[in-house]
Order: sequence, then structure tokens, then C-alpha cells
Amino acid sequence: MDDYILVYSISLIGLCFLLFNTIYSFVLKNKIKKTTFSLFSVYLLSLFIIETFCHVLGISKPGSNYFISHFYFNCQFIIISIFFIILFKNEKKPRLFIYIISSIVLFIIAMTYMFNYFSFWEFNLVEICLTSFVIFAYVLYYFKLTISKENVEFASFFTGLAIYLISSSLIFITGNVELVLLEKPYIDIWILNSLVYLLFQYFIFKELKYFKIRNLK
Repeated sequence: MDDYILVYSISLIGLCFLLFNTIYSFVLKNKIKKTTFSLFSVYLLSLFIIETFCHVLGISKPGSNYFISHFYFNCQFIIISIFFIILFKNEKKPRLFIYIISSIVLFIIAMTYMFNYFSFWEFNLVEICLTSFVIFAYVLYYFKLTISKENVEFASFFTGLAIYLISSSLIFITGNVELVLLEKPYIDIWILNSLVYLLFQYFIFKELKYFKIRNLK
């Protein structure tokens, strides 16, 4: 039981960090009149709502919150796809590519539930792999376009997102959600995931500070 409390304590710290970042972003949003930043705030709020439900279910009844992952991955995929469409407003081909790829990914995911609706209560590896891989590809392409530029907007956010996507995807793909890596000190696979999530939130906070310094001088 003590080990269980340890895992959720670290996870709750990440949730609190996300709440802080969400509030911080909405405070800045009222002064930073940019569509991309507003969508960034919506993204954080959506994650906070989903993560809150996930924690409530996970604490009250461990193992009953796996289905929340579908809302997390799909919501994140849709918002980030729209995010890149806006970022690539001057790049006609990349925008068209995102429209096509995103539609195909969502169609494939919908088909997995149509043919096996019981998978709603489990982790959907097709969903996890497709959404994570495509977002990661978008991020790499964005960095390719901006590699020669200085003070690139959302660079910290995308760096943190890429790191977290790689980490969480590898955990889900293993399929062993109860893997204990060390007994003393107790470290299981979810503790590592929660620690990487904290790192992700730090990158988000760093991005918010960048916007505050750059746009509110």
C-alpha cells in the first residue's frame, strides 16, 4: 500500500504542476493575442481535465482508469494536429499533409473500436503508437523548419512533448503495466513515467516564461 501511495504522490505532484501551468497560461492568454497560444492554453486545460478524472478513478479504484487513455491520446492528437496546421499556415503542402494523415489516423483508430469495442476498456496500442508517432514526426518537421532560427516559439514545449511521448509510448507498448524495476528503493514503471511527466511540465513552464518575457516587455 505504501508503494501505491508513493506512485500516486509523484503523479499528483505532476497534476498540480499541470494545474499551475494551465492557470499561468490563461493569465498570459489575456495579454498575448495569438491563436497558437490560445490553443496551447486549451490543450493544457484539456489535459488537466482528463488527468483529473484519471487520478480520481485510479485512486478510488486502481486499474479502472485505463479507458481514460483513449481520451488523452485522441484529444492530444487532435489539438496538436490543429496546432501544427496553424503553425504551418504559410506552408501549403505540410498543411495538406497534416489534414490527410490526421484523417487517416483517426479513421484507423475508429475502425479498431468498431471491430473490437471491448478494447475501449483496455489500452489501444494502435491508437497509442499511431498518435504518438505522428505527433513526434510533426515535431521533428517543425524543428527542421526552424533549425536555423533563434528564439523559436514552442521549442521548449515540443522538446518536452517529444521526450514524454517516447517515454510513455515505450511503457504502453511493453504491455507490462505492473513492471517493478527495483524493489529497494521501490521504483516501478509508472514512477518513471510520472518523473518524465514532471520533466514535461517543467518544459511547459519554461515555454510559458519565454512567452511572458518576449511578449510582455
